[in-house]
Amino acid sequence: MKIYRCCETGDEMFTDTYPLELVGGLFRIKGRYVCRSEKFDDSKIGANASAEEQQDEGADESSYSGIDVVLDNRLQKTGFSSKKDFMSYFKDLLKKIEAYKKEKNPDFDVTAWRTEIQNTFKTVLASFDQYEFYTGESCNPDGTIAMVKWETPAGETDDIPYVYFFADSVREEKV
Repeated sequence: MKIYRCCETGDEMFTDTYPLELVGGLFRIKGRYVCRSEKFDDSKIGANASAEEQQDEGADESSYSGIDVVLDNRLQKTGFSSKKDFMSYFKDLLKKIEAYKKEKNPDFDVTAWRTEIQNTFKTVLASFDQYEFYTGESCNPDGTIAMVKWETPAGETDDIPYVYFFADSVREEKV
């Protein structure tokens, strides 16, 4: 299995257990909206109900729902108040990614990379209002973000959540 972590914070952002593809400098992950429940009963704290005693189940059940990629990786909802704020974030992110890539590969072609990533950013910016944004578990504002966009694939009738990450902002870790 591969875990993809934020290059800046080390937060786990996603794994290869989800259907994912690389599209124009972005990882695109097909998510699912899921409902989950957590049942808590006394046995989890060492209680052992007697077979003779009939008593209340003693279980509390809570349920929650959300996008599987977000829930499984403990991503935290965040936001940008404007496109200008998002552009400022992206500018800072570019500097960090560029430094990281130069450190890993001194012969890194910055010009070609900047052109590609800026074109990708323009595509995201064009539909800025359609995205929900998430940070890693640490909520560090310097880390990478997940961008969720609900889309209706060709031939489908229901919207599906797709989660996007700038590919160069995460590092792959094999486990």
